[in-house]
Amino acid sequence: MMKCLTCGRFCLSVLCQACLDSIPLRPSVREVMGVKVYCFYGYDDVSYLLNAKYYTIGSRILACLSDKAAHYFAHTFSDTQALHSLTLVGIDDFVRSYYSHTGVIMRSFAKRTAMKALYGQLKAGNQVSYAGKSLAYRQANKRDLSYTAKAKELVIVDDIITTGTSFSEAVSVCVDSGARVHFCLCLCNARE
Repeated sequence: MMKCLTCGRFCLSVLCQACLDSIPLRPSVREVMGVKVYCFYGYDDVSYLLNAKYYTIGSRILACLSDKAAHYFAHTFSDTQALHSLTLVGIDDFVRSYYSHTGVIMRSFAKRTAMKALYGQLKAGNQVSYAGKSLAYRQANKRDLSYTAKAKELVIVDDIITTGTSFSEAVSVCVDSGARVHFCLCLCNARE
């Protein structure tokens, strides 16, 4: 037993079911380089939880949010038959602070859909943090992503979309490697 991080009630997870249910899904779609980015939460609704991603407990919080989003996606995506041929790749899917943020999200979506997760394949050569940085900073400090896996039918995954810089770079790198990016998944849209 543990206490819910939000309300303090005893529960079996980091968030009790009542608190998790109270976080509204705010599905939205953005477009980056002609590719749709499906988002599930508004930043203001989950920012206090996402800030924990830099700590060990963040993996469990991301798992709760990702499971809820993946469940919604699996029940509302119109072409679920086509998902079995797609492979999830996470932007800079690299273990930091004991876990990979995008790895946790991909695991939830792979569990709920027929998509396969391919871990550690869209890597950043430049370990830059974009948290709280301007668009000019993001554009001047690219992640220097590389993709060398053989999977060619992709869905790119990240936790937050703000300016779209990371998704733009990821789409470009994957397309340049000969892959086709069908769409992207992102937990949180920072611009609603």
